[in-house]
Amino acid sequence: MAHRKVYLAVGRTNTRVYRFDPIDGDTRVVEKVPAYEAGYTAMGAQYRGDDKEPLLFAVSDNRLVTIDVETGKVSDAVVDGLPSGQKWYDGDMDVDGKKLLVASGPDVPSYTIDVVTRTATAGHCPGSGRWDDFAHHPKDGRLISVEGDNGDLLLVDPRKNPMKTVLRSRVFLPAEASRSSDSRKSYSATFFDSAGHFYAVDSAGNVNRLDLSGSTVPDHAERIGNGKIPVDGLEVVNGAGRITPMPIPPSYDEIAVTKKSNSSWQSYDPQGKVYSFALTVTAVGKAGGEGKETRRFRISFDLRTAHGTKVEASGVDVTHEDGKVYIDSQTDQLLEAGNSRPIAVQITVPGDPAKLPPEYPLDGLKATRLA
Repeated sequence: MAHRKVYLAVGRTNTRVYRFDPIDGDTRVVEKVPAYEAGYTAMGAQYRGDDKEPLLFAVSDNRLVTIDVETGKVSDAVVDGLPSGQKWYDGDMDVDGKKLLVASGPDVPSYTIDVVTRTATAGHCPGSGRWDDFAHHPKDGRLISVEGDNGDLLLVDPRKNPMKTVLRSRVFLPAEASRSSDSRKSYSATFFDSAGHFYAVDSAGNVNRLDLSGSTVPDHAERIGNGKIPVDGLEVVNGAGRITPMPIPPSYDEIAVTKKSNSSWQSYDPQGKVYSFALTVTAVGKAGGEGKETRRFRISFDLRTAHGTKVEASGVDVTHEDGKVYIDSQTDQLLEAGNSRPIAVQITVPGDPAKLPPEYPLDGLKATRLA
């Protein structure tokens, strides 16, 4: 099972769940899920179907924390056999979504937690280093992690003691700490897409990708985008989930975009409404300041998934993925620093015209610089 987005645990205390889109770096707190004051890490995802959000499981001291991102409910319970007084770092669910493997310090036994019975079974020790999350490869089930201090790519084998071995040295850049107090320099959130591309997010929010879809391990990972994902300077402490392969290259170099609603009218095939917008990209960073010469760009926003919803725009490529739309420029279209370009967009939304809003909201509207 895989979705378009994954989930990040952010903040050592008062931990919040963020939903992260690896295509455009869109990172939003899941508002309905409250902060967990004591903090948690070692998180895994249990998928419940293509049309449902997963259950997230994490560990805080000797408690199993259950987070339902669909309803916003957070609950916890003591795990029989899990020692208290430990800090937990790595976590991932097994293929069946029934057991959560967690790891702590180098010489502390790992534990496999049955999330139904809430019982823990001790395993081997992780081994040395500062590696704070691992993820199962979708094709062969190997557990993969990254050493934060030097960027080594690690293989984690629960059958061995210690569990850690180095697959290849210095594949990633050394991890960065966030601006929050006592942040670790670690790769704290890792996940795969279902084709075998491995993603690693460090504590500061730098996102990296490594192609592990084949039999060879590349020498170096790619750092995506020009900057960190937006988590308000807090520390990324863990991650969970698996994504579908990305149909378009990722980019997080955000530039300015504005919208102007032109008009809307009733449609008959399908019955519904057509909304007309002018979306204007400007070759400056989102926060202002100096301009950025831009040759290619992407606009993205949330899109209703009702059957028949579509987006049309001329001179661009339109991709619709898991409740979002991505509008990419087709060829190099030079925008000098500070200059702007409007894109005419029409959105057809099926439904009862009387019940559809007078203006389509375009939630999550953003633009990124591709080149």
